[in-house]
Amino acid sequence: MKKLAQQVAAKGADTRPAKENEISAAEQALRMHFSEEYKTYLSEFGLIASGATEVNGLGVPATSHLNILSAIEPLRDGKDYPPQAVPLCDIGDGYYYLYDNQQCKILTWSMINGVVEISDEILEAFLLRTIFDVK
Repeated sequence: MKKLAQQVAAKGADTRPAKENEISAAEQALRMHFSEEYKTYLSEFGLIASGATEVNGLGVPATSHLNILSAIEPLRDGKDYPPQAVPLCDIGDGYYYLYDNQQCKILTWSMINGVVEISDEILEAFLLRTIFDVK
């Protein structure tokens, strides 16, 4: 995630790197195993906020709207929420970008319709495009 780290530094984005024990505790609380790619994101960045774009993660209190532990709870009541997915960001109108830790895929998911799209982008490419409009 070198290119992402460069953009975060260049743009002065806010991050909150998560500690290993926070990541393990989140896996236990959510009853899922995070992929190595997602663990790297959490340990290097925790979450990313730049301008109006906020990407969920760890490194902030569990009550924060950006913490995956609080962000995931209302979503799990939506249609066919993928069991190994964590919320990345709210797109609006009940749509969210999720990261599926089992498939290592970015999902576009709707509270009403379930999964509407599966992307082949890796997490870093998705974050670069979504946060910084870099392809």
